[in-house]
Amino acid sequence: MSWHIRRWDLYAPHYDRFISFDRHRMRSLALARIGAAGRVLVCGCGTGQDLPLLPAGLEVVAVDASRQMLERARRRPCPSTVRFCLMDAQRLAFPDACFDCVILHLIVAIVPDPLACLREAARVLKPGGRIALFDKYHDGIGKPRFLRRALNPLMRLLATDLNVPLPRLARQAGLRIVHEEPAMMRGLFRVAWLEHARTLKEP
Repeated sequence: MSWHIRRWDLYAPHYDRFISFDRHRMRSLALARIGAAGRVLVCGCGTGQDLPLLPAGLEVVAVDASRQMLERARRRPCPSTVRFCLMDAQRLAFPDACFDCVILHLIVAIVPDPLACLREAARVLKPGGRIALFDKYHDGIGKPRFLRRALNPLMRLLATDLNVPLPRLARQAGLRIVHEEPAMMRGLFRVAWLEHARTLKEP
């Protein structure tokens, strides 16, 4: 098993002690109008912290590449029915255009290939669907601050990339950022709502 997966198995028992961000998760879900979505993919669900925040009446699929994270997510209450799958966000085993909304909370910055993660989210998103994103990323304006650049090698080894160039990667994935805003820590964390870059015709 690669360190990329193994580290999250190791972090899983302690994750909820240090990571929450419910307010920012809820803001992201509100921007994506999650209540209007029918079939929702929670991509990189971790310990399932998003699940209690979802409204009732959805068909939810929650995936994660860490078995230990997924086991904890299974114990989390959710107002909607949830199906759990052990799966890599960079290689989703779902057909094209099958979800009304894809939730990418704290996943794009931790996968080895964030562009692959975004491309897969775009692929499984239905025409007119929305992506709810909450993560650490660079807004593309100028260079990341010196401290972010200096800390990034260590942070990537431990957990996360601080400087994912989301605007550029979103364009490469065929997505557009409809709205984005700073969330916390002077804009280190941000929330964004993304859609397909162009209107796709129904098959």
